[in-house]
Amino acid sequence: MNDVPVDRLMSTDLTTIERGADAADAAKRMRDTGVGSLLVVDPDGTLAGLITATDFVALVRDNDPKDRTPVEAFMTTDVVAVGREDTVAELAEPTAHGYTHLPVTDDRGEPVGMVSTTDLTAYLSRVG
Repeated sequence: MNDVPVDRLMSTDLTTIERGADAADAAKRMRDTGVGSLLVVDPDGTLAGLITATDFVALVRDNDPKDRTPVEAFMTTDVVAVGREDTVAELAEPTAHGYTHLPVTDDRGEPVGMVSTTDLTAYLSRVG
């Protein structure tokens, strides 16, 4: 059970936004797609950061909700990413440290999936 690769439980329907977009556009994309996080990518497609709903709470608390702040000003940049071949067991450490969304990247650093604690919980409830 713990040696199952991440690619068996990750989501591949990714919602991204390019670095340089503003907060209002990011919030609209999250609302329109119903996701709890956005992957921020550089123009070449590599992962630059992550924005979660929690990031927006802090931004709105401190600024106008229609803020034109660029996403890189409030995105998480110390993103913990995992690879397709990483196992469920290897997700234990980052999730224990509070990471709830883990981008899955290929060998070029481009996002290919997302695994969340919700995905992990759903998987464990099916096999447990």
